[in-house]
Amino acid sequence: MKKNILHNKSIEEFHTDLLSGKTSIFEVAEEVVENYNHSEASKSAFVEFNNEEIEKLASTISRSDSNHFAFLGVPVSIKDLYGVNGYKTRAGTPKELPSKWEVQGPIINTLTSHHSLITGKTHTVEFAFGGVGMNPHWGTPINPWDETEHRVPGGSSSGAGVSLCTGTAALALGTDTAGSVRIPASVTGNVGLKTTKNRWSTEGIVPLSSSFDTPGILTHTVDDCIYAFKELDKTSLYNKKDKGLNVDPSIDFTFTTYDWFFDKCDDQISSEINAAIKKIEGNGKYKKVNELNEIDNSYNLFTKGGLAAAEFAAFINGEMRDLKATLDPNVAFRIKDMDSFTAMEYLERKNDLETMSYSINKKFEEFDIIVTPTVPITAPITSYLEDSKKYSEANGLMLRNTSPVNLLGLCAITIPVALDGSGIPIGVQLIAPAFDEMKLLSIALRIENSLGNKYKNLI
Repeated sequence: MKKNILHNKSIEEFHTDLLSGKTSIFEVAEEVVENYNHSEASKSAFVEFNNEEIEKLASTISRSDSNHFAFLGVPVSIKDLYGVNGYKTRAGTPKELPSKWEVQGPIINTLTSHHSLITGKTHTVEFAFGGVGMNPHWGTPINPWDETEHRVPGGSSSGAGVSLCTGTAALALGTDTAGSVRIPASVTGNVGLKTTKNRWSTEGIVPLSSSFDTPGILTHTVDDCIYAFKELDKTSLYNKKDKGLNVDPSIDFTFTTYDWFFDKCDDQISSEINAAIKKIEGNGKYKKVNELNEIDNSYNLFTKGGLAAAEFAAFINGEMRDLKATLDPNVAFRIKDMDSFTAMEYLERKNDLETMSYSINKKFEEFDIIVTPTVPITAPITSYLEDSKKYSEANGLMLRNTSPVNLLGLCAITIPVALDGSGIPIGVQLIAPAFDEMKLLSIALRIENSLGNKYKNLI
């Protein structure tokens, strides 16, 4: 009889059960494999999932003397941009990348040194350049919240949220360049944390944009996010500054909102987020702010390609030029004008964004967080997006509310709060200033405790 070892349990509870002998790593591995085989949605999350490797890793973990490690035995799915020992790296392309991209960086080294149970490589949009989650080479993971239509799972970490929903991971690693952790987390009903640029190393991760790429995590709850963040953050030099800080679930905080984030929202999403904001106001103090024009202005630059389009164009035209001919047309479209993009224009944009970043970070002296909808539309049906114009429109909308966070050098988290009329989860985004993750997580935990987590709000 299946024990449902992972179902509705926090990572800490699961870890305690494992250490106490209430469950075994072999039972965990067996459940992960069973869950993978349970549905097409489960299978669709992964580009590489190997039963034998999981069982072999479970055997190795069972013999290890590492009970003090926080990630011991924790099932983790890895976005196929990260180098992982024993796995190929494809970055959503039609073929395997050179072996240099299989080398592990600090984030993966932490997980493997802790003897976590890596369950496989999850799908990504090709080179992570898209917020919808589609991939013409490997197929698009199935958003498990719709059992009748194939809806997108959000991108670019398209398999990450699906792996959590289907019980093939308790922690999912993604990357976030313009929303690629928060978007899939939001539309699959999970928590997603976008860390401040340069807080965590991007070593061992295939790049999209050297200016904005950040490693990130997806979890079921804020509690789980805090558990994982505390361990993974030990790889950061910045951790030394935060070492004496603890998460405070009763923290006093102030917040503001900004109408721009609601301008393109579906009516029901706006309604649910506003209802959540009213409840948040019972825990925090609302501060009216007249102007956050850095949001609008940074997004305007984003629609012109920001810096990421130019940086990716340099990468694909250089080291990855052999893969340019097979690029997803929707990805290729986003760099079509980069041949005429000058160094002067690039530097002007970079300077403008640095000025905006400094300006908005100063404004956070008036409040602690900005509260917004994470994704302003419901996850579209994949067949609807076969038309390139409809894809481009949906991609822009799904990235709209998350991308300014990256361009302005901030950190953010999304929390699931409700279901929309199509039965797809709605996320609320909390935005904080650079390197303020500990305060952000404290506020997020207080809000989750007040609003309820996914198990209360979505089921």
